[in-house]
This record gives sequence, C-alpha cells and structure tokens, in this order.
Amino acid sequence: MDKSAKDPSKIQSMFTTIAPRYDLLNRVLSMGIDGYWRRFAVGQLPKVENARILDVATGTCDVALEIMKRFPPDAKVVGVDFSEGMLELGREKVGKSDYRDRIDVRFADVTSLPFEDNTFDGSIIAFGIRNVQDYKKGISEMGRVVKSGGKVVILEFTSLQNPLFRVPYRVYITKVLPFIGELISGKKGAYKYLPSSMLEFPAPEVFKRAIEETGLKDVRYFKLTFGIAAVHVGTKR
Repeated sequence: MDKSAKDPSKIQSMFTTIAPRYDLLNRVLSMGIDGYWRRFAVGQLPKVENARILDVATGTCDVALEIMKRFPPDAKVVGVDFSEGMLELGREKVGKSDYRDRIDVRFADVTSLPFEDNTFDGSIIAFGIRNVQDYKKGISEMGRVVKSGGKVVILEFTSLQNPLFRVPYRVYITKVLPFIGELISGKKGAYKYLPSSMLEFPAPEVFKRAIEETGLKDVRYFKLTFGIAAVHVGTKR
C-alpha cells in the first residue's frame, strides 16, 4: 500500500465520513463476530483493584463499554481517538449508558498520547493499529503510559494464513466488503482502503516481533475465527 494512503489527515477524514454507519457496518460485514472478538480482547486486560484502562482508537466506544461491563465498579476507562466524527458518536453512546461517570472520552493521537508515564494498568486498541502510519511508535506510546507489569492488548485483522479460507476471504474483503460498505454507507472510497489495509497487515508472528521491538515482553497472540483476526498481548517491563 502507498504510505500516503495512511496519511493521518486522510484517515481522520475517512472515519469521520463513515462514522454514522460504522457500528452497523461492523456488525454486517463481520456477520456479528466482531462482538466476540472484542470480548476476547477485553478479557486479556488485567482486572486489578481500581483499574485504569486506556482504550485507544475508541471510535464509537464499543470496547470502552465492554470493559465497563466486564470489570468491577471501581474501574474507569479513558477512551481516545483522533476522529472527531467518531468521538461525537462515542460520547453520545456513553452518555446514554449506565457508565457515563466512569468513561472519559478525549481527542488524542496514539503516536503522541497526552498522558504521563505509568498512568494506566492496561491499554487496548481494537481494529485501529493497522491505520497508524508508524504503528511501532503507537505501540511504544501505549506501553509508555502503562505501569510496569501492565498489559498492552491489540486486536486486529490478519493477512489470513489458513489455505482453506485464504481465497474466499480475499474475495470477500476485496469484492463483497467494498460493495456492501458503499451500499450501506452511501460513501465511496473508504471501503476500498480498508480491504487493502487488512491484506497488507503483517502476519501474527511478524507482528509479534514488531511488538517485541517496542520493548514489551512476554508477547503472545491468539488467532480468532480461523485466523481472520488476532489478539496480541504484551507486558510492560
């Protein structure tokens, strides 16, 4: 993929454009499996007393709300995103929930997080890291703001390795996904970028090594749904 396709201003504009139909499209295009993937990823975060969790690329706050459902009442989440269009919908969704006093939604870029070192017990990003031009810098920032022994959790699509599903998967995300995405959203372009970003993302083992290069230790990953997605977990030294 041309690196210019990941220009931050272009990514911001794209997600602001598709924000109103983002949740619906996620459910339709993943056939509802994305909820299970998020629950699995949230399950890897440390459930410590008075947990403070950072949800990066929070979007419409699905992950932030899932954390609240699964964590004790003393836990709090800060959700950040650099798309104002997504944040507007996220704030609206949080405001209608029972967790409005425990989720703080802010504007921020993963490559330059506005938090002190060792602030959070864990940080998580779901379906966002592949859109970051310098994803190692983003992961380093997610690690910097986590306390020693804390976890960094990354949920992302993979370049599918299973030979039985590789061809139909490629057809689905390059042909079917853009068609349905544009049909539902009424927007052209975004659903051509997303398939290419999925296909060109590193395989799980390669991505594991990239995470280790940022300084996180004990990095492991879990393939989900025939390897369509993977959850990587690293620990701060």
